[in-house]
Amino acid sequence: MNALRNLWLTAGLLAAGWCSAQLGVVNAEYFWDNDPGIGNATPMTAEDGAFNEAIEAIRADIAGLPGLGTHVLHIRVKDEDNGWGPTFRTVVEVMAGSVSFPDIGVDEAEYFWDTDPGEGNGTPMLAFDGNFNAALEAVRLDATALPAVGTHVLCMRARDAVGDWGPVFRTVVEVMPGSVSFPSINVTAAEYWFDIDPGPGAATPMLAFNGNFDTALERLVGGAIPVPVDAGVHVLWMRSRDAVNDWGPPFGIVVNMDTTIQGTVGLPVAEGEAPVRVFPNPTDAAHGFVVRSANADILRVEVLDAQGRLVRMVDGHGAAQVEVALHGVSQGVLPVRIVTRSAIRYDRVVVR
Repeated sequence: MNALRNLWLTAGLLAAGWCSAQLGVVNAEYFWDNDPGIGNATPMTAEDGAFNEAIEAIRADIAGLPGLGTHVLHIRVKDEDNGWGPTFRTVVEVMAGSVSFPDIGVDEAEYFWDTDPGEGNGTPMLAFDGNFNAALEAVRLDATALPAVGTHVLCMRARDAVGDWGPVFRTVVEVMPGSVSFPSINVTAAEYWFDIDPGPGAATPMLAFNGNFDTALERLVGGAIPVPVDAGVHVLWMRSRDAVNDWGPPFGIVVNMDTTIQGTVGLPVAEGEAPVRVFPNPTDAAHGFVVRSANADILRVEVLDAQGRLVRMVDGHGAAQVEVALHGVSQGVLPVRIVTRSAIRYDRVVVR
């Protein structure tokens, strides 16, 4: 009774923080069946690479197993005071053969509405990155053909690398009447002014860098500075107009005007078409788009989604023009990365 009381008191003092001894595991070992003696068994490794805690996750190298049948696996650890703890034992049955892990990857995916047509008979889905090569895939479906207006159950399933279909994932979808259309998106005009807004359309016109306002994103070139503009700090404002003649919000930047400079500062003038062009823009998934380089040096064209994931990639092989198909690509504004021999350029394509 006194021994139990003393043990309880010691545990209570430790839990209350009265003992300041540093407790840590510094070594561990294991053996099968017969004890070779303390310190003479097979060493074990800390799971995190270092024995530095009182409680450690440890692993044994079981490449060399004992013979077939039932055996006893023994494990013990040593603390930083070189004291070995009691041996932990567990019964292990060593069986014939080996365990192999299959290649885990999504090989195919499909979806269907409401009624299951049977495995492999649903509508195929596409991998978001264009390739089924991982255990987890982001997949997309073609929602151009929807069921009737009302509440439906959208069902999806995937097949693994060994041809087995997984369980069906279901979600309720409400199909609503009407349709979504994308207007023609491109810049048709641009203008700039200093400090006081003269009104949309009344400021100084700007020029498209390639000589033509025909895309949603344009590089712009200004002309002469509107006069009178005094020396000092001013706000330079710019805005552009879209295909339906609506002016967008103005963009302003603070500039310091120096009127003491003699002569003029030259601006690059676009002659002919731009070094790299993307057209038509906007486009649609059925027609895709073309990338044309005046220097005939296109190595690769990559189409990304809004999260920066690869949707399409076309090798240019140093050509002057590359056609990019967009079949199965969703509508929206997609970034385009154009790799040439001299630079990496970024553009946007609008898919309607």
